[in-house]
Amino acid sequence: MEPLSEGTSKVRLRHDYHAATDDPADLAWIDQAVDRNSHVELAALKDTAEAAASDLLFSFDDTLEIDGSARDVYDFINEARLWRERLPHVARVDLTEDTPGLQVLEMDTRTQDGSTHTTRSIRVCLPHRKIVYKQVQVPKLMTLHTGHWLFEDRPGGGVTATSRHTVRINEDTITEVLGASADVAAARAFVRKALSTNSLATLGHAKNYAESR
Repeated sequence: MEPLSEGTSKVRLRHDYHAATDDPADLAWIDQAVDRNSHVELAALKDTAEAAASDLLFSFDDTLEIDGSARDVYDFINEARLWRERLPHVARVDLTEDTPGLQVLEMDTRTQDGSTHTTRSIRVCLPHRKIVYKQVQVPKLMTLHTGHWLFEDRPGGGVTATSRHTVRINEDTITEVLGASADVAAARAFVRKALSTNSLATLGHAKNYAESR
């Protein structure tokens, strides 16, 4: 990583390798694969780094104070297979957990206009403190969505539950989704409102669940 100026950098990706055989064709295949993959990786790094320096990438939290135990709030978020019955904005859930604590969650979520969108997430569940996830299938308006559910015991009792989002706006789809006059600021506001509405609704139901235990 070489700084060129205050706002620009040069990144070099170097490889050392040898073929397992003496066949020149094997070495040529490795050369081609490494070269192809390196260009893809560097392009993705450039894209992500430049987005981080723009308004396209942003993070925010939604927090709720709950007079219950962190264990019960965690259980509500962890048991996402029950969300269709528990959360009005969830239309469909498909959750697999072949290894305890490692989940693949696919669900259809209802929006305020009555339409639905499908997301698919990989979740790592750390009882009873945190659930982290990355959406590998995101709505059109985003190219990235990662998040945390955080559960922190309060001094004297109760729990502070936080939903944390990091989002990258898909600049290419803004006008398609929001209309010809929409810009990045409008997309940020739209995404934040949609995610916060669902997060706070989920935390609200988790609060009711934990406080009734």
